[in-house]
Amino acid sequence: MSSPSSDQTAQDVTERVAAAVQRAEEQARRHYGIRLPAATIDYSLRGRCAGQARVAANGETLIRLNRKLLHENLADFLAQTIPHEVAHLVVTWQTRNRRHRPRPHGPEWQAVMRDCFGLEPARCHDYATTPARVVPRDYLYRCACREHRLTRIMHNKILRRARVWCKSCKRPLTFLLKEESAR
Repeated sequence: MSSPSSDQTAQDVTERVAAAVQRAEEQARRHYGIRLPAATIDYSLRGRCAGQARVAANGETLIRLNRKLLHENLADFLAQTIPHEVAHLVVTWQTRNRRHRPRPHGPEWQAVMRDCFGLEPARCHDYATTPARVVPRDYLYRCACREHRLTRIMHNKILRRARVWCKSCKRPLTFLLKEESAR
């Protein structure tokens, strides 16, 4: 069970995020004169991605956020990530009936970031992230130009007669040895 102070802190963060999303949506509505629906905010995103924005076929909008990265980078999240995701909603909302969709971080999105939010369009965040797991590459193979370290899954595919070629020298890989990982 968590303490009341941590519950209050989590609730405070959630309220601050909701307020930041509402401000950004309202700013976009005024700037572009659009009827952008209020986004549902979901905190289920994991891994290295800070946020995602979606407009469903029925017009409902959704912003998914990474709770861990949010708590570790709250100020920057509110100032940069929230407008970044709302800019995706704006572009997708404005172009939802077109045949060709714009690129996710293309000129339309960049224009929303600059013109509406007054921010420099940055495609990626620089939050400190760690991978969920490190896949061991214990199987050493060789081609004509260098050595390759492969995963157990790839090694087993080769054992089942899969042919694997080096992308550089275009020669087949041959097995050398299995190294013991320090796990």
